[in-house]
Amino acid sequence: AAGSCFFRAGGKRFSTGLQMTGRASSILPHVKSGEAAEGSPNADADTATATAPVVDEETLRNDLETAIEEEDYGRAAKLRDELRHLREDGRSSLLAANARFYDAFRDGDLAAMHAVWAKGEHVYVVHPSAGRISGYETVMRSWEMVCDADHEFPLRFDLQDVEVHVKGDIGYVTCLEMVKTRGSGGSWGKQLATNVFEKVAGEWLMCVHHASHLDDDDE
Repeated sequence: AAGSCFFRAGGKRFSTGLQMTGRASSILPHVKSGEAAEGSPNADADTATATAPVVDEETLRNDLETAIEEEDYGRAAKLRDELRHLREDGRSSLLAANARFYDAFRDGDLAAMHAVWAKGEHVYVVHPSAGRISGYETVMRSWEMVCDADHEFPLRFDLQDVEVHVKGDIGYVTCLEMVKTRGSGGSWGKQLATNVFEKVAGEWLMCVHHASHLDDDDE
């Protein structure tokens, strides 16, 4: 069934004005606690983009397996360290990209929002209480509608239960979005979000943002 695109903050629903077909997903991601501060746009973590490694993760894993099979344990130990550093760098740079997305969302900065998304028909967004919007141009039009509500910005975001996963050139962040607007009367809206990124020319760019409204009874 067709429906309008909305996002929620402080118990209020804000329409983007777009009509879409399809049903919003009823499956909520399972989010674990313990990493809230690390993924917050206001965190003091180093958000510098990591330098693209010369060797990718798959090559390092294969080299490590070969070294172990050949009982070259000195080389295996070195490869394990390189693999660990590569994964740490990937998580750090992915969190930086996630922070850039929420900075743009918080400020209603459309130019910054354009910059954080990958270009192509494969990208899509699911706003709370709405269906899937596919394709870069259509996705950007949905954010234009959101960011056009100037009187509601800046938003306040508090990201909780942040988890980061990286595998090669694909990574994703899951989190609980706590959102408050200036006119919300002090109440917070809650969304469960999954943000998927792909690495393009060494830079993490968003290709999926899926947010589902969470009622207090759902916790």
